Amino acid sequence: MSIYNETGLSLCARGFSRAVFILTFCLAWPLAVAAQSDSARALFADNKAGILQIRIIDLTSGSKSAIGSGFVVSDSGLIATNYHVVQMAAEKPDQYRIEYLSAEGELNHLKLVDVDVINDLALVKADSEMTPELPLAVAEPPIGMPVYALGNPLDLGLTVVPGTYNGVNQTSYHPRVHFTGSLNPGMSGGPTLNQAGEVVGVNVSTAGNQISFLVPVAALQQLIIEYRVRGHEVDDIRQRIAQQLLADQDKKFTRLLALDWPTLALGEAVVANELKPFIKCWGGSNSASTKAQFLSADRTCRSEDNIYLNAKFNSGVIEHQFFWLQADQLNTVQFYAYYERLFSDFAPGNKGTEKDLGDYQCDNQFVRAESDLQSNRGRTTKVVFCARAYKEYPELYDIVFLQGTVDDSQAAFVSHFTLAGVSQKNAKAYARKFMGVSKWQ
Repeated sequence: MSIYNETGLSLCARGFSRAVFILTFCLAWPLAVAAQSDSARALFADNKAGILQIRIIDLTSGSKSAIGSGFVVSDSGLIATNYHVVQMAAEKPDQYRIEYLSAEGELNHLKLVDVDVINDLALVKADSEMTPELPLAVAEPPIGMPVYALGNPLDLGLTVVPGTYNGVNQTSYHPRVHFTGSLNPGMSGGPTLNQAGEVVGVNVSTAGNQISFLVPVAALQQLIIEYRVRGHEVDDIRQRIAQQLLADQDKKFTRLLALDWPTLALGEAVVANELKPFIKCWGGSNSASTKAQFLSADRTCRSEDNIYLNAKFNSGVIEHQFFWLQADQLNTVQFYAYYERLFSDFAPGNKGTEKDLGDYQCDNQFVRAESDLQSNRGRTTKVVFCARAYKEYPELYDIVFLQGTVDDSQAAFVSHFTLAGVSQKNAKAYARKFMGVSKWQ
């Protein structure tokens, strides 16, 4: 069958150099696709026995409640997967059990032996030896190299998804590999392999449109080392998660608070700018509107590092919001009415339920910095500081902070932040830093 169509022949007819280019491209493209297909077939054939469907079974009904993927990392029966795949069984072992289904149809029980909730990883173990063990890569592939994600999408059976390795995302605090390929539900916890059949990452999430993410293989290697050094399964998974959450937030906020925060102007105020790799920012205004009765400019910054604790409860969020308001056609009463509505509409920037979180306890006060009093400058602001405790992890809190000026009838500046899963000490230090950087003098 000819590889040319009318368009290809027409382009080739425009000159010898152009013809050579078109011919080379037309020949090279199907050869590259064929080579990738051959690699995918070989990787599938060589590794399918070591890649498993992970099932969460409801003990009462005997039915699947969730599925994901996993892969053998030791012939002793040790298997890697995502924490979010096995979370229900980790949280409610009396209601759920973990089992695997192999490519050959073998079905057996698994035991949860360790977790890394920060990197969304878990280790489960079978009672018997399992092969083949998938080797873990000792180095990252070069950016642009073909890689292959394997897993069990939508309970359809083992599938290979070819894609491209785009390196570790530099805009995220917790390292994630950017994978150009389509990961689908059920592939979570499966391996992504290089052309040598080595695991370069663990499938974890997707943003759609061929943008997916992997946990770097280095995080899995570290978890396996910790498990082997300990020499036995974790005695208390909940305590293990608590230790990881506390250590992670302490390390993160120590780094954040030590930084010199960059700033930029928003109206007449100064606000915190992007803090890479912690948060990204976006902004907008109504300055182009001819119907607006007041000027409104805003800026929102948010982290990309949600830590999955359960389907309705995330942690690790950092969010900043800033609003500059300036009256134009509104009188003082109308301006304050709008301002009050805006001030009362703020909500935490992360999700959780009453099962996981206590009620918010809030402190309200009017504040003017001591330095402002001495210089007779600065603004009087209303400050709201709210905290709610984590029921299972009592040293951690969600924080909502809100500050707004109250001493000008024609303009106002509002700032807000949300912190999720932070100690009281770090939350208070963060509030002091935030107030010192983001303000209207």
